[in-house]
Amino acid sequence: MDVECSQLLPDVCGVLVDNRQLITDDSIYEKLLDWFRCLLETVSAEGLLKENPCIPELFQQVLRIEEVDHSLLAFAIRLVGVLAAQEEGFKYLMSDGVIQNMFGERIYTKDTWKDASIRRAWIQGLRSMVQHHEALRFLHLGGIIETMLNLLMDSSLFVASAGSDLVAYIFVMFVKLTGHSAIDHVSDLPEVALRILRHLEKLLISDVSQSVTQSLKALTAIFRDCTDTMAEVLWPHIAELVNSLLKQKPIHTAPHLEELLLAMTRFPVLCNPQHNLWASMKQALRSLSPFQAGSLAFGILKSKSCPQDVSLQAVCVLLQPLDFILRSSTTDFGQPGFLDEFVSDPAVVENLLSEKTSCVTLLCQCLNYLTELCEKDCLAMSFPHSSIQSSVLLILCYCIGQAVSSSTAGSNLGRSLIGSLRVQRSALDAIGGLSRWPLIPDSPIKTCNVLTAYVENPETDPTVLKKAFQASLKWLQAWHTSDEHWAEGRRFLEGLCPVMMKCLCSPSWEVRDTTLEFITNITASVEGHAEVVHVLSHAGIPQLVLDLLKDPESYVRASAVTCMAQIIDLTHTSASSGFRSVETLKYEDLVPNLMDILCHDTEGFPRRAVVKVFSNWLRKGHVQKFQDSETFLSQILEITCKDLDWEVKVNALDLADFYISQILEMGPSQSCPYTVGLSSSKSSVCISDALMKCQRVGLFQALLTCLCDCDRPVALKACEILLAVKAELCDGDSHSSKLHGRDWLEHTIKEQQVTCRAANGDGQHCPEWITGVLKKIDLENMMCSLSKSSDYLRETPLSLLQDIKATLWGGEMHDADCY
Repeated sequence: MDVECSQLLPDVCGVLVDNRQLITDDSIYEKLLDWFRCLLETVSAEGLLKENPCIPELFQQVLRIEEVDHSLLAFAIRLVGVLAAQEEGFKYLMSDGVIQNMFGERIYTKDTWKDASIRRAWIQGLRSMVQHHEALRFLHLGGIIETMLNLLMDSSLFVASAGSDLVAYIFVMFVKLTGHSAIDHVSDLPEVALRILRHLEKLLISDVSQSVTQSLKALTAIFRDCTDTMAEVLWPHIAELVNSLLKQKPIHTAPHLEELLLAMTRFPVLCNPQHNLWASMKQALRSLSPFQAGSLAFGILKSKSCPQDVSLQAVCVLLQPLDFILRSSTTDFGQPGFLDEFVSDPAVVENLLSEKTSCVTLLCQCLNYLTELCEKDCLAMSFPHSSIQSSVLLILCYCIGQAVSSSTAGSNLGRSLIGSLRVQRSALDAIGGLSRWPLIPDSPIKTCNVLTAYVENPETDPTVLKKAFQASLKWLQAWHTSDEHWAEGRRFLEGLCPVMMKCLCSPSWEVRDTTLEFITNITASVEGHAEVVHVLSHAGIPQLVLDLLKDPESYVRASAVTCMAQIIDLTHTSASSGFRSVETLKYEDLVPNLMDILCHDTEGFPRRAVVKVFSNWLRKGHVQKFQDSETFLSQILEITCKDLDWEVKVNALDLADFYISQILEMGPSQSCPYTVGLSSSKSSVCISDALMKCQRVGLFQALLTCLCDCDRPVALKACEILLAVKAELCDGDSHSSKLHGRDWLEHTIKEQQVTCRAANGDGQHCPEWITGVLKKIDLENMMCSLSKSSDYLRETPLSLLQDIKATLWGGEMHDADCY
């Protein structure tokens, strides 16, 4: 502990227990606890207590106060637990009777125990403390285990939840620390662990729902932390009780049963048929409601050790709602159902899908799970892909009123789903995920028609439109990877172009912005496919995108900047493929529009986008081909260094970083510039030439200006770049007898600008002046300061203690303003 903190701590402890104080800011205690935890990572608890006797004295004073503040008592209990986590600290506090009084009968028989915050602090402190054998021995004393088990049924949900975690933790710690991990039978468990297990079994067969819930939560926590050997012994012991719960109607504790069963799937040893784990899984899939069984089925399918028959049953549970959709429909998409057997009762599924709320919820759950399984490639078995895809498309048609069914079930579905944004978004995600499956004849045509209908519908919600574009992009990418199917992709894109043009002219800025994002993603994801350029150009989309650079909405202008740059990139990459009509788009033609945004746009988003585009062009070598590239770069740096948006300046510094790295023939500066290896073999002529090039674009003027910037990220980036190139530019002589900081640099820059203007009228710094300044700046020190957050001086233990003392000393009734 720092000397200053050690000197302040007695005063702080004194004001904390002063009953004249009113501390309404409980965050004080949390911050003090965080500080002590950090201290104990580097010092021993015993040493800390001996060197600072005010800490154990604080505990004694808290225990002596008759009507102690509950927040203070909770803090003291938790701090004792933190200090007692180290065995020597535990013994020291035991010798003073602190632990016995904080966690023993004296605490849980007092009136303060009625406060849930005290009970929760007791649980947290006990959990922190139980890290060694001495703490385990202590648990045998004074009815602590009984009190802990009673807290499972606490009236406070927070206390009961923390209690179940504590019970599981104590169980596992007793087994591990007493060397009973390799047990052959439940009777081999240590006494306390066996007592806990019997108590949980008793709760499990109770008629009280809360008892069963708390037992299941504790058992689940035990199985999450125990070893394979322990799991193999414990599961058969409770399997029959779990199966009996699955036979109850209704199953009130279904979510907790599901969590317990899924916790078992991480143990390969339980996959042996003799343990009947998978038989219990099958029983659960049949017994739980479709909502509950769906979540369990999804978890089962993610298990790598799941048997094939259980996986098949889990898939049937997940897909049964989609099967019902097909069976109930007589539309163009209507097909016979694709499931040969049902796990959940078909009547139950039908009833759920006949009510709007349950229908929407069940279908969203089913579609979301289907999407995730497609992305994870969890569906390894053979499935009727066409039927599943048709069912999802049918749901999308119901949502926009394009599916009409004469059956009662179909009519109910139509009324429940029409206009449901939740289902539309989930179904569009699912149809996008299905693009990963093998392409089937005819199904892409149906998919294209439905996606086009969503995009061209003027009443489509912007969030749904975004999902429709995302799904369309995934299908275009799927076709792009297959020459055999690209003709279908091209027809789809050609059909989308007129719709996209309407969207680009939409009165809704969200629609315009989403469409620009889609076009950008198309050109980025299918880069190199020349026909994409031709299709977009033939439809006249580039001109519309160019017009949107002047859109009244800043988000749209920013998206248009990115989109236009991507189109031009794709145009030039694909120009050699014969589509010469689109080559009329030139980088230089777009520059005036982008420079106008950079100079005059009042919003930051478009300006940031412009700088990113210029930086990307520089990396790709496009800027170097401009007729006067140095003047162009000079203008960018001059404009951006005066920008009021710090992100614009940081993006411009990325451009400067790449330029100077290219000039000096080295890689861009790394996040830790001290590790950058710089070659020192360049001749002074090469260095001088590089400096002259950098001077012509005003690079160092920009870097030094940004180093003095009031925005820390800007100054930090400039410092990283300068530090990375300092040794190279200063010809190995990077040290001066006296190094200077920011104030000196600001003063020197102003003096030099006046001198340069008087001499040549342009205010440019000469190369010799630049190297001279670099030798005198203390960049290493500046780097250390800039790397710290802006409030690091206030967020220190010393600051915390000073604030507590200053605001509470003298009985003043003020809240502590602790950083």
